[in-house]
Amino acid sequence: MQSSSSSQPNLLPHFRSTLEQFASGPSTFLVLHTLPPTSEPQLPPSLKTLHVLDSSFNPPTRAHLRIALSALGSSAYPKPHRLLLLLATQNADKAPKPAAFEQRLAMMTLFAQDLLDEYSASSNTNTSGGEGNRDGLAVDIGVTKKPYYNDKAVAIEDSHQYAYENSDEQPQQVHLLGFDSLIRLLDCKYYPPDHNLAPLNPFFERHRVRATRRSQEGTNWGSSNDQVRYLRALATGGAENMGGKSEWATRIELVEGEVEDISSTKVREYAGRKNWDEVDKLVGKRTREWIEKEGLYLVAEGKD
Repeated sequence: MQSSSSSQPNLLPHFRSTLEQFASGPSTFLVLHTLPPTSEPQLPPSLKTLHVLDSSFNPPTRAHLRIALSALGSSAYPKPHRLLLLLATQNADKAPKPAAFEQRLAMMTLFAQDLLDEYSASSNTNTSGGEGNRDGLAVDIGVTKKPYYNDKAVAIEDSHQYAYENSDEQPQQVHLLGFDSLIRLLDCKYYPPDHNLAPLNPFFERHRVRATRRSQEGTNWGSSNDQVRYLRALATGGAENMGGKSEWATRIELVEGEVEDISSTKVREYAGRKNWDEVDKLVGKRTREWIEKEGLYLVAEGKD
């Protein structure tokens, strides 16, 4: 497989066109691209787990890569499994800048190639040899018009993209979040008009969350121990006065994160100064080549 982003010359026109069609159509969720490409893109007849990595991907980083690979390598979720990289064209907190959506989708595609390479290498390491990606992992690049996690989950289900053949049954979604995103998921301000957590009931009845701890201490999420205490508080009824349920804690897996401080904000800052050595530490090779080739983030921007 070629490692250079130059092997993807038609990404931008493809995504620009499909985004225009999506924006003008009635669908609230759509898969725009799948890797690896196959002549028969059908789902496994018994897909059990759909991992959903939902982010602004501005740009995708090695932190995203580790979150995804950690979940895909976990024995906690049944196989066959599949990964969906999801971009919301309407975000609850962020305007669509500095990279246009078609640029982000292009970088998500390159990111998916890097991820499949690493997943295949890991498969070879953990088996007796032979070809990697032995379980046939596929990665979808998708978009949604919904800004909130619970509505995104419904949009994915309503599309029937992942429904079993001749059945209404669908795989369980496992949403892969950083701890800061878990805080937002359980924040009442995102659920008008009553501004309580009751709208999350259907989400937690059907799906799961795998949240990666933030290793850096900060006012938004605290220390690693603070993050564990947050989940324990949920389990002991700490959110019941807001419409939450203690049993939701059993649907949330809190896992260790990496020590390094990796963020899309830092990538943009280093790319803006053309400090490619630092960018290389934070993103995959294909993504880094694309950022430089396209001249992305050359104007300093704000935070994620």
